[in-house]
Amino acid sequence: MKKLILTSSFLLLTSYFAPAATVEAEGRAPGDMKTAREQALADALREAVRVGTGVDVLSTTGVSDFTLDYDRILSSAFGHVKSYKVISSGLGKDQIYTVKVKAEVEKGAPGAKNTLALRQIVLLKGSPRVSIAVQEQIDGAPAPTKYAQGIMEQTARELQFNLVDVGTASGQESKMAARDAILGNDKNAKLRSAGISQKSDFLIEGNIVARYVGKQSFYGSLPQHVFSVGGELRAIRPETGEVVAVAALPGTENVESDLDSKEMAARDVIQKVLSTAGKNDGTPPLFNKILARWVTETDLGAMKRLEFTGISSEDFQKIQTDFADTEKISAVWPREFDSQGISVLDVETRLDNMGLGQEVTKATSGRAKLDRSTENLLAFNSSGAGATAPAGAQGDAKSDDKPWWKVW
Repeated sequence: MKKLILTSSFLLLTSYFAPAATVEAEGRAPGDMKTAREQALADALREAVRVGTGVDVLSTTGVSDFTLDYDRILSSAFGHVKSYKVISSGLGKDQIYTVKVKAEVEKGAPGAKNTLALRQIVLLKGSPRVSIAVQEQIDGAPAPTKYAQGIMEQTARELQFNLVDVGTASGQESKMAARDAILGNDKNAKLRSAGISQKSDFLIEGNIVARYVGKQSFYGSLPQHVFSVGGELRAIRPETGEVVAVAALPGTENVESDLDSKEMAARDVIQKVLSTAGKNDGTPPLFNKILARWVTETDLGAMKRLEFTGISSEDFQKIQTDFADTEKISAVWPREFDSQGISVLDVETRLDNMGLGQEVTKATSGRAKLDRSTENLLAFNSSGAGATAPAGAQGDAKSDDKPWWKVW
């Protein structure tokens, strides 16, 4: 019997401390989905975990709709993925976005919380700069409160996000502007005072409303403070205004708290609603989707907006033509052309901003020069004289001489 127990224990320990498996896997998603890249990467990592460990994170997370909850699948997969490399990615002629990865996976900690998986993502991929601005209205509160703001910030810190207080950062910038003005550097003083520097990569904003119902007893318990809570949160790219994700908090009736203080009870019920709204094991909504976007842009290339002041139609078309043949640029969408104003291109690329700026300068023979860049927005000044808009440059019209998956 002792021998049997020792043998079983040895097999259990051998299984638990088994070396990580290296596997290759492929993920796919319909290319017409706005989140196709994120979904395809999540699918590839889920498949890598399944092949390497036998664990299907789709079933272990209880997700019923992969399309809606791809971010939860991605974060859960990181509970098993030690490292990975994207072998290839892109949108095919069949309108399917495909990602192939080579990953090192292991069993992971059984029952690991979602928070641990999100920390693993930050550890492997770094953190975006995140700012939070959540307003709230609490029925009967004696003064303005910021319970939701504090709860979201606390969670961001626990996840090791790079949390930015925009108000404090702006105040520091104002001090630097005053210093520049005193030293006679008027140009820098005006630039700082204008507040045009990008302070965060993602902004979480929203509004929470809590209505006090009163004290009620449930199933013979002592009376508890009861609230109805609702609202909405959004994750936004500040420099482009793109809404990355929305988390609606539908009105939740009879959220109770056994805390004695009405004010502390209000904070308690808001925390309960935020923690359960995204079904993320205690993690308020949006953090998963922010990290899903961040990881995807890190590995597959970012969506960047290029703005040109005074560019000619010839240069505008030349950039599109050259980009279609550039290996690290997956797609180009001409959005707007204005020879006397601002013309716009959206680009999916694995190049960094300096590399992308160099490609634009080369395509225009030096006539378009990078003037300013943030994480996802590059602004160029052009010396070319405008003419007429090139074919395919307006709206989402497609170029006739390039494959649709390269230039739209």
